[in-house]
Amino acid sequence: MTAFLLVLLILVALGSNEAVGYYFTHCEDRELMDCLMREVEADEAEEGDVVATGVYEYKGNAVTVTMTIPLGGGGVTGVVSGTCEGSFKGNYGDGALTGSMSGVCAPFFINIPASATFVGSVNKSAKTVPVTFTGRGGGITHEGAMVLTYP
Repeated sequence: MTAFLLVLLILVALGSNEAVGYYFTHCEDRELMDCLMREVEADEAEEGDVVATGVYEYKGNAVTVTMTIPLGGGGVTGVVSGTCEGSFKGNYGDGALTGSMSGVCAPFFINIPASATFVGSVNKSAKTVPVTFTGRGGGITHEGAMVLTYP
């Protein structure tokens, strides 16, 4: 009986960790139960938008960043996947790109709430998006830079 309760406790802990990870990745601005009971709808790129992608590596952990950027200006959306999972919102206008990300990072199989702010620009002739960011999570702050590209 003790072994059964121990296994049950471990399964509940793992399920709770996944639920918290899903919430911070997809639903930072909604109630927990509303988020967990509804599917997250993906934003589709509109005409005039570009989808820029890049990979950032740090201490053996990698994340892939995908941004949908309206070249005419407006709201930027995107996702982060890999060691960290999350979504971000931002704005592009007058050549400047700004925004923030919220989600979770799981470098040791435990979801740790994380956030980041970023600034950058779009080089339309080179089809690149250089970005600098400051990320925070688990009491750690990290600054970095990366370049996204688009076709």
